[in-house]
Amino acid sequence: MIVTISNQYGCGARDIAERAAAELGYAVIDRELPVVVAKRMRISDAQAEAADETGRSLGSRLLTSLELATPEVAVTNFGQTFDDDYVREVQEAVREFAARGNVVIMGRAAGAILGRRDDLVRVYLYAPLDWRIDRAAERLGGDRKTAQSEVERVDRARRAHLRDWYRVEQGSPEIVDLAIDTSSFSAQTCAELIVTAVRAL
Repeated sequence: MIVTISNQYGCGARDIAERAAAELGYAVIDRELPVVVAKRMRISDAQAEAADETGRSLGSRLLTSLELATPEVAVTNFGQTFDDDYVREVQEAVREFAARGNVVIMGRAAGAILGRRDDLVRVYLYAPLDWRIDRAAERLGGDRKTAQSEVERVDRARRAHLRDWYRVEQGSPEIVDLAIDTSSFSAQTCAELIVTAVRAL
């Protein structure tokens, strides 16, 4: 079985994923993905991490491709940028990890990449904005203004990534089987809901 977890920033997804994986005896795949992609693309782990977290919009990527393309090759090269290569390699890595089975894959639009299948539970974790900002502020030493800026930045990037590459909205029923408001339950209860869904299949 495979579990994919997409989430709004600051809703405690990593903790929940680890709890669910431990109960199921699954591996959690998170930071392993950009490392695998870095090796494939022959770039540094730092470059892969930066690409993984940038979440640039379609407009930004199109501007980059225009800057890179000379007039003579603009037609053939338009849109073929580092971003395209990176996303393609992420997609391949997600499919390879999924093929191993018994994994919880965090983020990277894995639910959209894998689609609906009998051996997959696609989970979406969300929570009210203020609740997530408060949690982020705790991690940032109480600076709520900085926390709000970071939460909103990551939210925008994740929405843009899904829209640009997969033409879906974050949390859409098209890519979600189980949605959980993490502010309504403890992390352990959220994990148990995921485990129950997996075992039901």
